[in-house]
Amino acid sequence: MTKKMKRTFVLGAGASAFAGYPLGLDLWRFLNDPDEPELNTKAARDAVSEMMKPILLLYPPKQQDRPDLEQLFTLLDLGHLGAGPVELRRDNWPVDKKKITRLIAENFQWHEVKFQAQIVHARRSFGLEIDRGFGRSVLAGWVDHLKPGDTIVSFNWDLLHEAALWRVGKWHFADGYGFRCRDASENVQSPIKVLKLHGSVNWSQESETSEVAEIEHKKDFFDGAVDDPQVYEPPRRSGWNMGRNLIVPTYMKDLSANRLLLRLWKQARTALSESDEIIVIGYSLNAADAGARELFATALDQRQPAPRLLIISPDQIQWDRFCHHLGIERIRVRKKFEDWITTNPLSL
Repeated sequence: MTKKMKRTFVLGAGASAFAGYPLGLDLWRFLNDPDEPELNTKAARDAVSEMMKPILLLYPPKQQDRPDLEQLFTLLDLGHLGAGPVELRRDNWPVDKKKITRLIAENFQWHEVKFQAQIVHARRSFGLEIDRGFGRSVLAGWVDHLKPGDTIVSFNWDLLHEAALWRVGKWHFADGYGFRCRDASENVQSPIKVLKLHGSVNWSQESETSEVAEIEHKKDFFDGAVDDPQVYEPPRRSGWNMGRNLIVPTYMKDLSANRLLLRLWKQARTALSESDEIIVIGYSLNAADAGARELFATALDQRQPAPRLLIISPDQIQWDRFCHHLGIERIRVRKKFEDWITTNPLSL
């Protein structure tokens, strides 16, 4: 009997950009979209905009309206610890960070609502500038490419990929996120795992000591699913971040501070260590992201035989340097995700 190939796909922002989700430098513009209907989210946006005005004057972006939020928020984290620039020390930073978390979560949720209504189901137009036929063909090619037993390691917050897999029966929220959903049947198992190492906009925790998260708004994003009403009761939904402790765009991520996050990273390391093939899509492996680089280095170092490593991204400079330092061979595909998946990826 032929051994089944173990595959792990690593997703970055470039894997969701075709659907209108932002790349790193476009996040600020995305968060300032006035279309978000939730009043408390608008209040959070106003507060964050006021907080960011003096910071953007001190550290103006190289391109208009495209600041590197991950870099700036890392400096704010360092400033709060007394180790960063004096001018970026903010007493209210912990509260402001929670407002940013809410802003990210609800903007990403609202975009997925619009994407599914306009592109997936053609129920209503929200004016998204996305060709419906092309968007659907990208998702169709992607879910067809993925097979039961595959693992997706995602650094994204959006729901695009698991929602697409749900619609074709290749993923289930019962255990598909790497932990058991409290209000799902014990008899259900997900054919594909989606490990979201930076959290997800539909997760909510009672506290950072929780080993699981509540999966909210299932009926809004996963057709036919239902929600347990208890999910929406306090204390999870109290406070600015509404229990979303994982969504923070910063390189200062303390994995030990959140039990769920720690377990997901451990599962990701195991998946990468055991994979015969690793396909990295639209993920740049920033030089400042020590946690992610350590994850890949420890999973790949001295692997014998070495896994087949495929890097799919127009810009691969960071991966080229990383692989060179570790002595790892890789296959380079200088394409966007949507171009790769619609041009016979199986031939590579």
